[in-house]
Order: sequence, then structure tokens, then C-alpha cells
Amino acid sequence: MAFRWPVKQIDFSNIVFLNLPVRIKLTQPLFYLIGALILIIDALYNGYPIIYHDLSTYVANGFDLETPIDRPITYCLFVRVFSLNGLTLWTVILSQAYIVSFLIFKLMRSLFNGIHVGVILLTIAVLSMFTGLSWTVSQVMPDIFTSLSVIIVSILAIGNPSIKDKVLLYFLFLLSTSMHLSHISFNVALIVTLVIIKWIRILPVNSTLSFKSMIFLIIVTGMAFTTMLSASAKSKHVFFMGAMAEHGILKVFLDDHCPSEEYQLCLYKDKLPKRAFQFVWDDESPVYKMGSWKGTEKEFNTIIFRTLTTPKYILLHIKASIIATLDQLITFKINDSNGVFLEGTLPYDRMVRYIPSDLELYRASKQMNNEFGFTDSWNILFTFVIIISVVVVIFLLFKGGIFIAEFTSVLLIFSLGILLNAWVSGTFANAINRLGCKMIWLLPFLAIIGLIQFYRSSKESKTIE
Repeated sequence: MAFRWPVKQIDFSNIVFLNLPVRIKLTQPLFYLIGALILIIDALYNGYPIIYHDLSTYVANGFDLETPIDRPITYCLFVRVFSLNGLTLWTVILSQAYIVSFLIFKLMRSLFNGIHVGVILLTIAVLSMFTGLSWTVSQVMPDIFTSLSVIIVSILAIGNPSIKDKVLLYFLFLLSTSMHLSHISFNVALIVTLVIIKWIRILPVNSTLSFKSMIFLIIVTGMAFTTMLSASAKSKHVFFMGAMAEHGILKVFLDDHCPSEEYQLCLYKDKLPKRAFQFVWDDESPVYKMGSWKGTEKEFNTIIFRTLTTPKYILLHIKASIIATLDQLITFKINDSNGVFLEGTLPYDRMVRYIPSDLELYRASKQMNNEFGFTDSWNILFTFVIIISVVVVIFLLFKGGIFIAEFTSVLLIFSLGILLNAWVSGTFANAINRLGCKMIWLLPFLAIIGLIQFYRSSKESKTIE
């Protein structure tokens, strides 16, 4: 006799967990994960996470537990933890993507009550496919955390998160800030500017952009700085001197002072590298002929101080800063130095030593087979998208009628974030594509948010009529 399950005896009305509020709570992590998978589309297409030369430092120092001379150890530890102690780098970029997806969901839900999850996922898909966001997320690099700081500040400014959400957001802000030396000056500049704007009331910033939350963000930034004191002390003079070499200020200073003063750099004043990254990293740079990072500290700091306290050089710094900022604003291509790193290179050696289970996928990827030629066409498309986004934002500015306090705050914070990133990167380091790419995707995101707000405002106007 066949067994028959007594279906009629089950009372489905008593299954409480199927009610809508609980179902939404249960599915949120799944939505974030779907968004994360969309965000790593570039890595999926490549067949492996995208590799930058700095991978060697992040992997080695994370596993050897040594603070690098030129950066905090935070991202090194992030790579070790989220690679599952060296099992795979896939989980590193997936973790990055999950955080991005989570924050995009939080921001859009703070802006738009009742927004459909499909709209948010569609927004993520558009940003992933038509901007450099996926490329940045798909790299084993801390670059994406710069823009995440901006999104976190935006959520805190426009939303009314619960205590639990606030704790999580402040923790993510601390984590993001701790990832890179440049994040300290970036965050301080962003938050102080927002405080000044709110204080003098030159823009209708949302009232929830409270002085209390801004002060707390400054405190969190200070906490993050304690994680990178050693790296900052050892490296800031080299990076800034590299920027001075690229901007031409160092050459002018040496031409003025070498005839009468003895600086070791005088020996190289006519052979200075043209780019900051060459000054900092090339073996033939004066840095490594004068005693490397530690041996150059006293002389470099003396020269830097003199240029920052002498009117002639102060004007040169200001001029160079403006030019470098504008240069960085239009420099944002993907595939910036994502070369082929196989046998004989540091990234490959670190993979062999610390993440050997990934070697087959690593070698088979498009990147390691020199198949990144398609990125030239992508960069043309991305540039077109940025131009269209600028046009859309300008249109919305002139159109008016959409400037609720929340949207105005996001517009302000995103715009400041993009501008300040260009200033920090161009002035204190160098204007390169990777440093522009990590932030410029916020502009298309802003355009999408504006269009959604414009559509909602138009719909509400028609309903009232």
C-alpha cells in the first residue's frame, strides 16, 4: 500500500514566518548578495579577480603580520581574513562587493520610501556595466573604500538609521578610513567642508546633517589614524616629494638653492623623474641613491617645509594643486597598470607562496594571457557615460522641482567627494586613472538618483492635479 502524506492536516495559516515583514527581513542578505555578484561582473568575465602590482604587498604583509612602510596594515589583514586564510581571492572581492551592495541598498532606501528592490538591483547593474565600478570592486585593492566613506556619510546625513544600523555604519566608516593613508586628509577635508557649509547656511543641507554626527565622524577618523601612525611617519615625505617632482616645484627649488646650499638632491636635479610614481618606486630614483625612505627623511622634510613657508613656492604649490586637481577629474580609465604578472614577478611569487590553490585560475585569466585589449573600447563607453551623467545632473539642476533636502545633501556630498578625491590624489600623489576611476562612478549614480527623484516628483505633481 503506497504511503500518502496527510497534507490536509497542515494548517498553513499558522506558519507565521511567511508574513511579509519577516519574509523581507529573511531575504535582505540574499538581495545584497545578488547585488554583489552583479558588481563583480568584470572579475567573472576575466575569470579571476583583477590583479594590481600592489597585491604582493597586501598578501605578504597580511600573512607575515608586518606593517608595510608605505601603507597601513588594515587592508593586508582584510585580504588575509576574507581570503579565508589564503584559500582564494574570490571571497575578498565578493566581500568588498557585498559591502558596496549593502550600502547602495541603504542609501537608496533612505532616499526613496518604498522603492522596489528591482529598481535598486537595476541601478547596481547599470553602474556595474556602464562605469568603472565593477573594475574597482573586482580588484584586490582598497580603492573602493574611498567612495564607500562618501556613501556612509550620505546615509548618516539623510536617513534616520536605527542604533544598530548606526553602529554598523560607523564601524564600516572606521574600516574604510583605515584602509589607506590618503583617507585621513580626504575625510577631514570632506567633513570640515560640510560643517562649514551647514554653519554658514549657504546651501539647504538636510537638517539631519548634524554637527554631532560630523564631530563623531572626525573622532572615528582620528581612531583610524592611530592604525597608520607608523606608515605615515615613514612614507609621507617620499610621496609628497614625488608630487613636488612631478609638479616641477622641486626642480625650481633646487635650481634656486643648489648653487649656494648643499643638498644631496642637487646631484640629481637635472635627472629628476617626470612622474611621482617613478620618483617613489623606480630603482633609479634619487630616493634609492640617497639612503631610501628613512635615509631621505631629514633632507626631504627640510625642503618640503621651506617650500610650504616661502611665498614664491607657496604660489607654485597652489597653481600645481589646481592643475593636478583638474587633471585628476578627467583621468579615470580602467586597466591602469593591470599588467601580466607571471613567473618572475612579485604578485606571482606571493600567489605561489600564500594562495597556491588559486594558481590555475590566476594563470588562465584573461589578464594573465594579455587579453585586456577590450578595455580601450570600454573606456570610450565609460567616458561617454560620464559626459551624459554630467548633462543629466546639470539638466536636473536647472529643471528644479526635485530638490528635497535629502537629494540636495547627497548631491552636495557626492560632488564634494569627487572633487576632494581629485584634490588629494593630484596634489599629494599624482593624477592617475586608477585614483580617478575609484570615485567617478558616483557621478552616474547621482544622475540615476536624480532621475528617480525627478520621476517621483513629476508623478506626485500629476496626482495632485
